[in-house]
This record gives sequence, structure tokens and C-alpha cells, in this order.
Amino acid sequence: MITHEQILGKIDNLPTLPTAVAQLSRLIASPTSSAKDFETVIRPDPSLTANLLRLANSAYFGLRREVISVKQAITLLGSKRVFDIAASAGFSKIIPPRLPGYGVPSASFWLHSIAVAVLAERLATELHVKAPGLLFTAGLLHDLGKLAIGSFLENEEASLRDRLAEESESFVNLEKEILGTDHGEVGEELAKLWDLPEAVIWTAKWHHNPNDAGDIDTTLVDLVHIADAMAHMFGYGADLGELSRTIDPNVAQRLNFNIHSLEAVSSETETQIREMGEMFN
Repeated sequence: MITHEQILGKIDNLPTLPTAVAQLSRLIASPTSSAKDFETVIRPDPSLTANLLRLANSAYFGLRREVISVKQAITLLGSKRVFDIAASAGFSKIIPPRLPGYGVPSASFWLHSIAVAVLAERLATELHVKAPGLLFTAGLLHDLGKLAIGSFLENEEASLRDRLAEESESFVNLEKEILGTDHGEVGEELAKLWDLPEAVIWTAKWHHNPNDAGDIDTTLVDLVHIADAMAHMFGYGADLGELSRTIDPNVAQRLNFNIHSLEAVSSETETQIREMGEMFN
């Protein structure tokens, strides 16, 4: 039996997000941080600066003027959007060529992550829900734990594929059966280790089981939960169990989600997902 300590040891050996992302995360959490503080972190990082300007000028963010400086990007987009971009740029660099155990190449995992981020934001608009801060980043990093536990599932990949085809069991439950934990719990540990915002920590842990999230406001987790299921429905899957995804009826009721919402969101997001996916891939 694989121990929790072995999995935590794997977390310690993973590539980490760039230092700038952790620094920006702390600034996001501080009520006294300023735009100047964000600029001080970003400007010394040429890669982050280039990606910030490239993404700020993309159609997804819809700015009507060209962004030519870090200061201007922060002013026009706001600190939380800047963090979304920094997290996207950093995360794209640490995804391995293939996720062992899950049967997907990095490009598919990345596209799924982007799809969930885009769908969560679009879903909030469609459902007239005030989008929680860092919703995009929370959607992007919801499967963070898969980076750590995939190697422990590698020898079980063929068996997992057979069981998912024959049984109605979810991939998350099979993770729990084999490892004694799942990618949500491990994602929580990893997000804490990387000093990521609470929004990311909660979503990593609870995106498959929002009803178990306790006293927190589950709006953000609910949106990512539905967006994750929708991404699989639309063909942006990221593991062997994409046919086992369902939307929790309690979550659908809380957000007043229905088939019309699904149709409206699906018709408007494909181009955005592809564009955003290609930005860093």
C-alpha cells in the first residue's frame, strides 16, 4: 500500500511554480499591497512580462487599447487578472510531457485546465453569478494534485481503463481505493506548499465534492465543479475517466444551472478555449 508520506515526498520533489507567482500570491492576500508592488515583482522577470503583455492584448480579455507596459497592464486588468496570467504562464511550464496513470499527454491536460478556467468564467456570466475573485486561476489549477499522484497510478493504468469501462465507478473513487487519497486532497497539500491563495486550495480539494466543503462559500467551487464536467462533455478531457463525470444535482440547484445554460456556454467558448490554450502551449 502506498503511504501518504510517499505521496507527500513526491510533492516535495515536483518542479515548483516560479518565485514570482508565490510573491504575487502573497500580495493578493495582503490588503495593503499596491499596483507598484505588483510591478516590482513582475518587471525583473522577462518571461512573465512578455506573457503578461501577450495575454493582456489577447481577445479573451477584451481590452480596447494596446497594452505596452507592465504598469499599464496592471492598471487596466487589475491585480487579480494579473495573477491569473502569472499563474497560467507558470503552470504551463511545469506540466510533464505526459501524465502517468491518467493516460494523457501534457497538451491535453493543459487544454483541459484552460477549458475549465474559461468555462467557469463564462458560466458565472450566463448564470448571473458574481464571479468570485481568482475564478480563472482556481479553474486552471483545479487538477493540480494529478501532477503528484500520477506516477503512483502508472502501474495501474491498464486496470483503471478496464474498470472505468466496465463499472460505474468514478476515477476519484478509484484513486482513493488504490492510494488511500485522491488528487483533490493532494492538490490541497500542493497548493498550500506553493503558498497559493485560499480560492485555489479550496477548489483543488473540493471540486469533485462541493457539498463536503463545509462552511465556506461554495460559489467558486460549484462553478469549477460544473465547468470541469462540461469540459469533459465538450471533449476537453484530461484522464481515463471522462465518461464518468456528472454534475451534482445540489450544485446545479444552487446555481440554477440547466440544459439551456449548457447550450449557451458551449456555443460561445470553443474559440476562446483554443486561443487561450495555444497562448502558452
